[in-house]
Amino acid sequence: MAPDAHRGSGPSGPGQGSRIGVGAGGEPLIHPEVHLDGLRERHDASVDHAGTFNEAVEAIRESQRRGFRVTTNTTFFNTGAPQTVREVLDFLNDDLRVDQMMISPAYAYWKAPDQEHFLGVEQTRQLFRQAFADGHRRRWRLNHSPLFLDFLEGKADFSGTAWGIPELLGLRLAAPLLPDERQLRQHLQGAHQDHRLAGVRAGSDPRCANSMAHCGYEPTAVLATMGR
Repeated sequence: MAPDAHRGSGPSGPGQGSRIGVGAGGEPLIHPEVHLDGLRERHDASVDHAGTFNEAVEAIRESQRRGFRVTTNTTFFNTGAPQTVREVLDFLNDDLRVDQMMISPAYAYWKAPDQEHFLGVEQTRQLFRQAFADGHRRRWRLNHSPLFLDFLEGKADFSGTAWGIPELLGLRLAAPLLPDERQLRQHLQGAHQDHRLAGVRAGSDPRCANSMAHCGYEPTAVLATMGR
């Protein structure tokens, strides 16, 4: 998080959460993060609640008016197309002018009640390769490492890093999104010096065969950037 982010919390709204970072002096910093899965029709259908898109946009604008740094998180499903990816990211980047945007293909975790609309690995690569073409990837203010974006396009291949993203109330089981308590206990006890515990590549484990979610593969991309 940028060191000049404001403390406090922004106005609440549907699909909105908070991100916590550390300022230049070590103090905790919080900024609103709003989840938008598309433009009005697509987002409202995604959350199954009419009017949510308008409320989320209003929350973004009010947060900006109050001086908060605002980021977004957008999940894409197999109902999307390169043009719809571009449309929502253009809207967030150019119209709303949010500070940064996170993107992720919907991850087919084993407990999800709807298993029909997740992207497969090859579908994901094709979707983002086409959406990023013609200089769009460089133009958008994406909150990702270049190697993770390469991963989405199929230009890089990574193993998932389980529990790679810390949260306020613990460690997230990131990717491969598996209910493996043994690995979690070993991780918390420091039994593994290499935090890439899962070692599962996209498409290689039937329980998370289509997962390319940023929560699991962005940490690996960051480690690769650092030469680890």
